Amino acid sequence: MTLGAHLKKRRLELGRSLEQLAASTKIHIRILSAIEEDQYSELPARAFTRGFIVNYTKALKLNPGEILETYHAFLESKFAERPDRDHGHQGYAFEGRELEQNRRWMMVGGTLAAVFAIAVLLIFKPDNHRRKEKHKEFEGEPTAKQAPSASPSAPGQSIYFPPEEIASKNTLERPNPAGFALPSATASPSPTPAITPPSSPSPTPVLDPLNKGDGLAPEEIKLKVSLTAKEDAWVRYRSDELPVGIMILRKGRTLVIKARQNLRFETRHPEHFQVKTRSVALSDLKLNKVELSGDASLLEYRGQDLGQKELPEAIPTPREP
Repeated sequence: MTLGAHLKKRRLELGRSLEQLAASTKIHIRILSAIEEDQYSELPARAFTRGFIVNYTKALKLNPGEILETYHAFLESKFAERPDRDHGHQGYAFEGRELEQNRRWMMVGGTLAAVFAIAVLLIFKPDNHRRKEKHKEFEGEPTAKQAPSASPSAPGQSIYFPPEEIASKNTLERPNPAGFALPSATASPSPTPAITPPSSPSPTPVLDPLNKGDGLAPEEIKLKVSLTAKEDAWVRYRSDELPVGIMILRKGRTLVIKARQNLRFETRHPEHFQVKTRSVALSDLKLNKVELSGDASLLEYRGQDLGQKELPEAIPTPREP
């Protein structure tokens, strides 16, 4: 029986798994598996392998000295098959892939860091450059207090003249080596065009989809009534010559109708409403058909222009939003 088979048999007798022994001995499970399978080509140098065998036999409650003495010839033959491993620790064979993978990840991380640094430089450096150029432009601009250069300007270059010099001297007396036509001091200044103030925008018309008189200007409103519903009820109304409006006024809601001259409304259940005008405080409605007079009094209305058809009795249930 080989050393690996002996150790594996002992481990199975103890009912221990490789994972458990790897956790207790702090030896990688691949090393323990290679020892049990007698695959010494996968193990490190002689000294390290002997140390692993000693710790493994201790964990299996065996005598390390007896094990090494019994299997001395076996171990020597296995070590002789790979003499190059015993000149020094060359690293575990199973660690090669992991080390290579770690190197690759380090290279990828370094590359990403370099790309990020270059991107930061490209993003922020142009802004700094533009700021410096803009600062130079402001520094290079002449001020009104600076004197003109005494040296003659080259052809194609402009000459700076202070405003007070232009006003006091004739243009023929001033040097003009570049040959430019200079303005005369006696010429009358061009008139400044008058600035026309912008016209005020026309007011946006107020929408009045319910024909309640919302489109009237405040100064046009002479009649105004507010209806507050104590219960759901139908109401029909008309403001001046606008089309007749009809709606269900839900409990707790208020309908405000405005008009210039004529304001009329009706309901089948006046007890369901409270009414308020400019001269009448909020109070219960008493009349089915109402006309608002010029002094904001509530009068009974007997006309037919609100429609001869009776208002419906049934109140539909409001739809859920």
